[in-house]
Amino acid sequence: MLVKYISLVLFISILLSGCSHKTHTGGTNVSSKPYYCRGKWYYPQNYYEYDETGLASWYGAECHGNKKATGEVFNKNDMTAAHRTLPLPTVVNVTSLKTGKSIRVVVDDRGPYVYKGRIIDLSYGAAKKLGISKLKPHKVRVQSLPKDSLKLSNYIKKHCKRRKDPHGRSWSELYFQEIAKTQPRKFKK
Repeated sequence: MLVKYISLVLFISILLSGCSHKTHTGGTNVSSKPYYCRGKWYYPQNYYEYDETGLASWYGAECHGNKKATGEVFNKNDMTAAHRTLPLPTVVNVTSLKTGKSIRVVVDDRGPYVYKGRIIDLSYGAAKKLGISKLKPHKVRVQSLPKDSLKLSNYIKKHCKRRKDPHGRSWSELYFQEIAKTQPRKFKK
């Protein structure tokens, strides 16, 4: 009787584990190893699915021109973001819970590491487009776009030597031009 019960439990467990489908990372997955920052270990995901509500902040002039976790140079006006554990790159939809505005950004950096409750750091340009104008945290919902993320990752692997576009485009520009087939306006002061 006990053997039948254990067999039934194992069978149901196997069935249920097949129900949760995750889109695993594609051709390019940068910064996927665990890392230690400000007294805490972080374990990047190896799949794209993500849906969380929390606080967004933004970063701009103080990091403009510095290298990001992907090795690219940070441009405060690009439609990009930083996240602690999402695969790099991941395309996400960020929705302001205050205004209802929504934008797409490419997560291609690590952070935020300060202040509890912050789940994403937007570039200055992305924050402006979303309607975040002050340095105080803003409540948002962040939802990954697994199919677009996989397409971008595979495009980078296929067309970019050493993860660099031969035409000098950033990963966010590659996403909007080659995958989404749109050209977002960069925020200009």
